[in-house]
Parts: sequence; C-alpha cells; structure tokens
Amino acid sequence: MGLSPAEIFTPFGLERSRGIVVAVSGGGDSLALLFLLHDHLATLRHAPPLVAVTVDHRLRAESGTEAQDVAALCARHGIAHRILAWDGEKPAAGVAAAARAARYRLLVGAALQTGADTIVTGHTRDDQIETFLMRKARSSGHAAARGLAAMAPRVWLEGFGPAEAGFGGFGGGKPVELIRPLLGVSRQALREELRRRGIGWIDDPSNTDTDYERPRVRMGAAAEVDSQAVLAEVARAASLREHDNALLAAALGDPASLAVDANGTLLADAGIYAALPDNARLLFAGVLAALAGGRRFLPGDGERRRIDRALLGEDTNSRLTLCGALVERGADGGPHRFRRERRNLGPVMLPPGEDAVWDGRFRLYNAGAVPFEVAAPGLQALAVFLKENRIGVDPQRREALAVLPALFRDGKLAALPFARPFVSGQSLPQGVLMQRHFALFDHVLPGHDLALALAVETRIGRTLAA
Repeated sequence: MGLSPAEIFTPFGLERSRGIVVAVSGGGDSLALLFLLHDHLATLRHAPPLVAVTVDHRLRAESGTEAQDVAALCARHGIAHRILAWDGEKPAAGVAAAARAARYRLLVGAALQTGADTIVTGHTRDDQIETFLMRKARSSGHAAARGLAAMAPRVWLEGFGPAEAGFGGFGGGKPVELIRPLLGVSRQALREELRRRGIGWIDDPSNTDTDYERPRVRMGAAAEVDSQAVLAEVARAASLREHDNALLAAALGDPASLAVDANGTLLADAGIYAALPDNARLLFAGVLAALAGGRRFLPGDGERRRIDRALLGEDTNSRLTLCGALVERGADGGPHRFRRERRNLGPVMLPPGEDAVWDGRFRLYNAGAVPFEVAAPGLQALAVFLKENRIGVDPQRREALAVLPALFRDGKLAALPFARPFVSGQSLPQGVLMQRHFALFDHVLPGHDLALALAVETRIGRTLAA
C-alpha cells in the first residue's frame, strides 16, 4: 500500500489556496511530491490550479535535457509545467547557496505571475535530519539553538510589486506561502511510491558530490545517527524557539514596550526589557539590532550578549555599534535607543512601475513616470537641500536624516521625505509610495516566528505617520 495523499496534505488546507506552484527537479523526492499532490487535488471539490515548475540552474550540461524530460512527463499526465532558468554568471564560491536563493526567487516569481499563493517543495525527513546536523556542527549557544528547529513546515516568502501583488511584505500584502508537506516522510518511502507507480527519476550527481556540505553530511553523520532521536531534538528546538518568541510577543503586547520616534529610532522600554527572562531578553536585543540595522538575520550570541550587558548597565560602555545599528542605553530609566549607524548605506534604483527595498528598512513603489535613485542624502547634499528649502533642524535631527532615505533625480537630491514631519502623499514625489520594511521578517519568515513578527509589526507599524 502506498503513501496517503490525504494524510500528507490535509493539514495544509490547500483547498483555500488561490493557486499552487510545485517545485519539480526530476529527482525522486520532487516527482513523488508532484504525483501525490496531483492525486490529492483531484479529491478536492474546489481544487486550486496547479503548475509544476522546474528550475534549470544551468550548472550541468544535462540540466536542460532533464528539465525537458520533466516537461514531457507532466504533459503526459495533463499537468501544467514551466521551465525557468537561472541565467547569468555563477559565483566562484558559495554556488549551492546562490543556487538556492535563485531557485526561490524564480519560484516566487512564477507564483506571482500565475496568481498562486502557495509553493510546495519536496524536502523530506532525511533533509530535515541533514539540516539539523549541519546547523549543530556550525555553532553553539542561543542563536544556534533557534536554528536547530531546522526547516519549518510553513514559511512565508516576500512578494514583489504594488499593493495588489504583495507590496508591503507579509503584513501589508498577500505573501507567498511555502509549505514542506514531506518533512515526515523518508526519501526511501518516496522512491518506493514512484516504483509502485512505475515512474523513474533523475539522480543528480551533485547529491553525492562531497565538495558540498550536504552530501558530506548525508553520507557521513546522517547515515550513522538515530533518526528518531534527531527528530525529537528538532521538535524540542522548535518548541523552545516558539516559547521564546511567545514570551517576547506577549511583552510586546504592552504599548509601552516598543515605539519608533519621528527620527526612525526604535525606543525600547528599559523596565520591560530588564524583566524578560534571559533567552527572551537576548532575543529582544537581537531583534531590535536587526530591525535598526536593516539586517535579514539576528546577530550572533556574542553580539546579543554585548548589547544585553550594555543595556543592563553591566558594561561601562552605554553606547555601541554592531550589525549596522547604533545602540544606546537609556539614561535615568529612559528608553533604550536603537538606530541605524551612518555607513554602508548603498543606493538602489527605483524605475517607474517597480518597487525596491532600501537598506532593509524601507520599501518604495514608483507608480509615477520618472525614475529615481534612493540613497542616504550625504551631509553636503543634505545641508544644501535644507538651506534651499529653508528647513531648520537641530543636530540630532540632522544626524537622523543622514541615515533616512532620500530620492535623487539625475544626480540631484529631489526629495527628502523626513525633512519635515512625514505626511503620506505630500512628503514624496507624485506616484511614489513608501512604508517600513522589516528585512528580518519580510524575506523569509518561518512559521515558528510568525507570532513574533506580527507582534513587532503591530507595535511599530508599517505606515509612516507624522
């Protein structure tokens, strides 16, 4: 008897999906996923449309032919299929990570183009064990313990474009959800399912190439461990991660816990911060630094503990910079302050009809007819703009403006949205929209962290108010 599609997919409520993109490489895991998913959707009264997508990474000569083979297989079974290619120059190092990033980018693009809101991938129980072992070998401490939760069954990925296509990330638009329904199914069981169906698969030689970390772990440590014991550790790590998140989310339920001022500085209540348990407090320190610095990842254990010691007064330094953030301990019981430090503030282009994220902190959309460059204003350009527009600011405000976004047109500073109190529709050129962006959450948001992300968004908000 084969695997049960209903048992695998029912927990994910796919009948509520607007459309599904399933990633199919031609390997055993993804092909088994495809046919199990196809069978499950056939049982639903209102099944969402399904599109299989094969990403040709163009790293091997055979990849194009293999993608065409998947297309032919899908055609024989009446399944819509697309081939997407990772074009361009490939990096000399970090190929696996770059390929993974390109693959997800292409899958999200396919979902948005087809109107789908769900991506399904074939990560297995074996992949989960390998991921745990890889992360455990790399580091230790609180930050590493969060990573030992390994792969979440549900993940939210950013969507790009105007509001109707997901402008604003997980809170402001309609994100794409990635699900991994096979995390409880072994690779062997999936291959047995394909044999039962009489379907062959491709064995990618890179899966056994020990130049890469995962194959080394697969053929080494993963082949020797007690898989049930590892999976129990994964479950414990996920539970602890969600527990820490819940403690911090509960603290953020207090309106006094966190605010943002007119200069974009994050203000954390010193009493609420100090009252948190150790792990939740370190998490709060890391989240604040990542948000202020526009970073996609939490700082490491050592950095979080440096922040914590400074904020608790256990360090003589009351001010430090790390992860792109300037951290200042609150004076006389006042709020702790987290803001962006003035370096590594690179520009991004904002062409008409497109959106862009600047510095991991702001997302802009250009519905107008002219292009802009978004960048930090620079002290000289800032001084000229303020003088020409007869805007008086104190030194603290001037320092804040130097790390907030400015819009340039043909090399000249055209708009400085925060020079005066921000007013939506008046502080930006016609057709340009802007809101806060949380790089820590808006690119890849594991289901473990959803409650925390929503709590942060509720407390800070995305809308830029006066």
